Amino acid sequence: MMGETDAQRSFYYNISLETFVPAEHPLRRIRPLIDEKAIRRACRDLYSPIGRPSIPPEQLFLALVGGYLLGVTSERRLVMELQCNMALRWFVGLNLNQNAWDASTFSQNRRRRFDESGLLETLFDDTVKRAMAEGLVSRHVSADGTLVHANASFKSFVPIEVAMDPEEYKKRLRSQDKGQTDSEGPQDPGNRAVDFRGEKRSNATHRSLTDPDCRFASKGTLSTAAFPGYTVNALMENRHRILLGVGVEVFRSGASEREGCQDLLRRAKRRYRYSPRSLGGDKGFFEKKFIEHLFRKRIEPHIAPTDRGRRNAHTRVRMRVRGAAYKLSQRCRKKIEELFGEAKDWHGLRRFRRRGLLKVREETFLIGWVLNLKRLASVLGPQPAPA
Repeated sequence: MMGETDAQRSFYYNISLETFVPAEHPLRRIRPLIDEKAIRRACRDLYSPIGRPSIPPEQLFLALVGGYLLGVTSERRLVMELQCNMALRWFVGLNLNQNAWDASTFSQNRRRRFDESGLLETLFDDTVKRAMAEGLVSRHVSADGTLVHANASFKSFVPIEVAMDPEEYKKRLRSQDKGQTDSEGPQDPGNRAVDFRGEKRSNATHRSLTDPDCRFASKGTLSTAAFPGYTVNALMENRHRILLGVGVEVFRSGASEREGCQDLLRRAKRRYRYSPRSLGGDKGFFEKKFIEHLFRKRIEPHIAPTDRGRRNAHTRVRMRVRGAAYKLSQRCRKKIEELFGEAKDWHGLRRFRRRGLLKVREETFLIGWVLNLKRLASVLGPQPAPA
């Protein structure tokens, strides 16, 4: 017999948010790894002891982590997900009768409290220290860099020689467009018409008005075109693919990767007292100064060699090519590229949402935190729920 819809809606429901989250849901495995009390302690100095109670800071960070885990990087869409996604609501700690916040809550708290506090870097470091305490971090690492699109367009790049206020310069450019019309009507005042065909533009002559820290970035091959972007570097331990460090550099060809890797090694030594025994890298790291830096730090350079380079440092790297440890490092170092691909496909690393080097670095630490939480949840298995 064909069933019929029950038109009588229930007025009261005796249910819990737990019933909406399946037992095998990934958020269930990640939630116990986040310490709410640690977040509150880290945020204590950022809030006044008197006044109207704010939104709990741990809920803001849980919402950001949950959003990036689900591939939701937009604050407006995140608020919508909080309204209708019961698993995310359970992850954040919002009851059924509580309303989601306004989207501006995230941007205002970032601007007023979190951007310059280094909280996201601290939370990222906590996952690394947790992995080290569990014995998951080996002494063999891999390093690599990738190019990430900046939140800026080609139209935003203007000659550096312009000596006037950016807003004034944009007004002058838009005033030149007022008389221009096309078949579809007048020009859009918010998206001015720019014809830069035939114009030679480079990082030495042009800067973006939207994001002055980004540069024209390219892999350097004829098959890839330059685009506004940054260089993102990462240091990964080889056993369980735990990220030991992430960093963002202004694009400077291959130098941004090599110098960024050195900064990550120094950072690991300073923050974790961690020194690797070997480092795997691609051909971009086969450079004299970088190799000598590794030898001074007593780190074995398991770097893919090229035909160029006849210095003593290059010869010492080539001597290690036939070793079993070298071959294992070269096989493991490709896993860091898998992490970059995972972050770009699912967690918002393909294109930054924020602008400016400081804010972009904060976004990168958030993505790195998410990736490490996923690895810990996978390796450690189910954890007891937080009290």
